[in-house]
Amino acid sequence: MLKTYKFERFALLFLFLHVAFGVFLSHFNLRYFEGIYVMEDGFIEWLTVDVLLLGCLLCIYRIINVRFKKGFWFLLSLILMGGLFFFGAMEEISWGQRIFGVKPPAFFVQHNSQHEINFHNLIIIGIKINKLIFGTVLGICVGIYFLVLPLLYRRVHWITRLVEKFGVPIPRIIHIFAYIVLALLVEFTHGGKKGELLEFGGVWIFYLMVLFPKNKEIYYS
Repeated sequence: MLKTYKFERFALLFLFLHVAFGVFLSHFNLRYFEGIYVMEDGFIEWLTVDVLLLGCLLCIYRIINVRFKKGFWFLLSLILMGGLFFFGAMEEISWGQRIFGVKPPAFFVQHNSQHEINFHNLIIIGIKINKLIFGTVLGICVGIYFLVLPLLYRRVHWITRLVEKFGVPIPRIIHIFAYIVLALLVEFTHGGKKGELLEFGGVWIFYLMVLFPKNKEIYYS
């Protein structure tokens, strides 16, 4: 257990050093920050893709380990979570568009703000999906998940039963604190790319929360 927490501390140090360096670059070398550090297919984006794929592999491992021991809904939750990690990774690299030189279909050329094969940059009837779903809605969900759910878990019996039935990982104090610090830190970013740093740090914290949740025993009992 001590070794796992050492890994978690190392991972948190790793992500905060990269976020802090990004904030520093945004003030002292904005061109390098936006043009290389957080660019599409750049250093930070690939670190984000890497941890999303790690999260997907973690869910696959738990699916194989748990199978039907925990029931259908527990297994389905793991499958959906693994799919969410994989979807996020593919969205980051626009489903391999630039890697394989794929020409985007006409729909994405017309409705995607970056003319790429991904959904988070779509603009439908003038509404930016990235801002609505991956900004406002996701922000509300993250707030409830990290701030409200941990308070209700173990205190409200029906929520406890739902969490254990669906295998929902619960954040620990360190994850909540890390996300608050991350949100405050990226506010000091100069320019218009702070969202890239928030996304990178948020994904790493979410992966660590899934890997070492407060209710880790539900995956092994």
